Amino acid sequence: MRYSFLLIFLLFSGISFAQQELQGRIVNEQTGEPLAYAKMEYENKENLSKIDGSFSLNLTKDKTELTFSYIGFEPQKFTVSKEVEYIRVKLTPKIEALKPVTISSEKNKPEAIIKNAIALKPQNDPEKRLKSFNFKNYNKFIIDNEANKLEMQSDSTNFELSTVINSGASYFSEKISRFYFSQKQGLKEEVLALKNAGFEKPVYEILSLSVNPFSLYHKDFNIFETDYAGPLEKSSFKNYDFKILDTTSSARPAYVIYFKPKRQRAVAGLEGILYLDTQSYAIQQAKAQLLGAVKLEIDQEYQYFPEKKLWFPKTQKTTIRPGNGGKSISIFGGMISSGTLQKKESILNNILAPGKTDPNLYLTTTSTNFDIQLNSEESLNTSAEIVVIPEAKSRLEDFWQKNRTEALSNQNKITQERAERLIKEKEIEEQISFKNSISSGYYPVGFWDFSLGKFFKFNNYEGIRLGFGGKTNKQISDDFSLNGYLVYGTKDEVFKYNLGTSIYLNKATETDLKFNYTRDIVETGSFHYLQGKNEFSIVEPRFVNINFFYEHRTISSGLTHRFGSDFKTEFRLSKSDISQTRDYSFLLNGQEFSEYILSEATFSFLWRPFAKFLKTPNATKLIEKGYPKFTGQITKGFSGVFGGDFDYTKFGLLVEHEIKRLNQSRTEIILEGNYATGEVPLTHLFHSLPNSPSRNGILSRFSVAGRRSFETMYYNEFFSDKQAMLHIKHQLRPINIHRLVQPELVFISRHVIGDISNPERHSIPFKSLKEGYHEFGIELQKIILGFGLGAAYRYGPYSLPTFDENFAFKFTFHLDI
Repeated sequence: MRYSFLLIFLLFSGISFAQQELQGRIVNEQTGEPLAYAKMEYENKENLSKIDGSFSLNLTKDKTELTFSYIGFEPQKFTVSKEVEYIRVKLTPKIEALKPVTISSEKNKPEAIIKNAIALKPQNDPEKRLKSFNFKNYNKFIIDNEANKLEMQSDSTNFELSTVINSGASYFSEKISRFYFSQKQGLKEEVLALKNAGFEKPVYEILSLSVNPFSLYHKDFNIFETDYAGPLEKSSFKNYDFKILDTTSSARPAYVIYFKPKRQRAVAGLEGILYLDTQSYAIQQAKAQLLGAVKLEIDQEYQYFPEKKLWFPKTQKTTIRPGNGGKSISIFGGMISSGTLQKKESILNNILAPGKTDPNLYLTTTSTNFDIQLNSEESLNTSAEIVVIPEAKSRLEDFWQKNRTEALSNQNKITQERAERLIKEKEIEEQISFKNSISSGYYPVGFWDFSLGKFFKFNNYEGIRLGFGGKTNKQISDDFSLNGYLVYGTKDEVFKYNLGTSIYLNKATETDLKFNYTRDIVETGSFHYLQGKNEFSIVEPRFVNINFFYEHRTISSGLTHRFGSDFKTEFRLSKSDISQTRDYSFLLNGQEFSEYILSEATFSFLWRPFAKFLKTPNATKLIEKGYPKFTGQITKGFSGVFGGDFDYTKFGLLVEHEIKRLNQSRTEIILEGNYATGEVPLTHLFHSLPNSPSRNGILSRFSVAGRRSFETMYYNEFFSDKQAMLHIKHQLRPINIHRLVQPELVFISRHVIGDISNPERHSIPFKSLKEGYHEFGIELQKIILGFGLGAAYRYGPYSLPTFDENFAFKFTFHLDI
């Protein structure tokens, strides 16, 4: 093995001596500004400079003649010898005596070309022109260090990428897929083969990373979870300036159109060139770049199908290298700085993946479409966007050789071996598992994953709530887990606990059988959805000031099941013994109930019809949230069944919608309705998520604002058996002060209307919401370390006599992990 590596090294060395790498920059002689995409001709070849005017050419002769040209500038010729390593080329603007009307005409020419390209998108965009198509795709994803002169690929989650990079390990993966498109289902991917160098188990999350957009025809296109304005959308003239650079002399000539963002701070955009067919105005080729905290480069090429008169995406290469600061690039939903590839600037990443990476780091991914079939009748019948077949991980080498569009280079093979060795030596797979556990709210120690939400909490009734909890992991079993917690309140001096188990009947459909016994307290009037909840939260703002609880001892069994990818359900049977923590009784048929038994059957669902999913042989993973999403629940209480005292029915429906814009502003809309009928005690009616303690003085009520709570509504002020709530939040684009300080100004409007039947059944007085409750709020979020400030004001029928009583002043806390 050592001798083979030595031969490879000598071979590379011989090649390097035979070639000369000439680097340089092309600039405007008068202003010194770089000339983006200037043309370079040499050795019967053509090349273009990058957006910063830089270039790198491999020359093979002792002396080479180069010609540099740019529209509106005088061309220049140079002869360079092999000893020259760097040149700075200064082009002089042409001085032409042209009539004003001619100047205007030339200025408008690229605009006219772009307008034609936009108008003809329906006949040029394959996803609009064709009813259906499918094609195979070979993808290679590499991360490596430029100094090593090796290539490397990354197949990993957001945390995996930062782990691999910050550890200095190479990473390499490749994939073979078939894509299917239809007007009804859109573009779907079937993964036929997948390799993750160095990992024993498949790293499926890499499949969800949007690295290579299918085409630039979209209104906006996504790269690493960041949306960039498309250069051929209807509002492109608001976002981009255009300039014609050249016209190619190929069999089908193309206009070479340069595009540059107009308002980069407001709308994310790339700088690049489009090769537009002079006859059809279709994209033949595209190049796009972004310079800033990183250097991002994208190259796309299209293949022409004469019988359809259609250009179809053929190849794409995306490369990312560390930049020199300046503009920042958003990647994995956040910032890349100093070359670190991670989802976002977050406390979790800074703690678990500290330090800077080597400036020679680079990431590159190449993708090639082949076996393209237009208007094919084949389809992929699934609700998931990406499906991994069971055989994908076990493909033999002959399958790869038949489907690779390019053979693995010696560099690739060396990188694979290096990645396999380093990933095992540095225990990257274990680090990834640890970080994924942390991000989902658990801290793994051996066979037990401790729940981070159980160690410490505080509320007015229990005082300090201390304890621990969690679940067993795969070290115990892949077929089941045990879970539970034990906590103690220092004020009420009572232990609370839970014991349970989940049996995994079918991992692919997430069919789990659950059994639980719980003794704890629950807030009176709260309504919890079995599905669609996020159990892990570092801060639960409302929990601190809650003072009205009931005690329960509940035994339950449940069954979860996923129908398709976007519809997950849970059915639960439970029996609860209820007692009170304060003086309350439910009056029914001449009897007073302060202790009672509730026997319930509950059906809950989470439906995400607009989300995107990745379906693997053993699981379904959410890869893009998609809105609106719907969470629903129906609960039936039975009288006389297992000792149940009351007969009732409860309904809940929660609709969440989010509108994200390219200018980074966002609007969130939450609509929820609750309805209860029958014999329902106050403990199981509905409040409206109040979040203001009933104390005198604004500062005495100072607390942390919730996500969908009413900040001016006092605890225990209103209860309802029917209510409808509307929350609207509009966040302006972040104020860019520093990469770690980007506060967000948010305007909030909240409304709820409701009513209560038979209020005389409850021994505690409270108000109805039949006249409608309204409040307006404003927040400045994420001022520093996730903290911000907010204020809210109550108005309308339930406004109180003084400003002090209607006003709430709040902390806000939003932590990205």
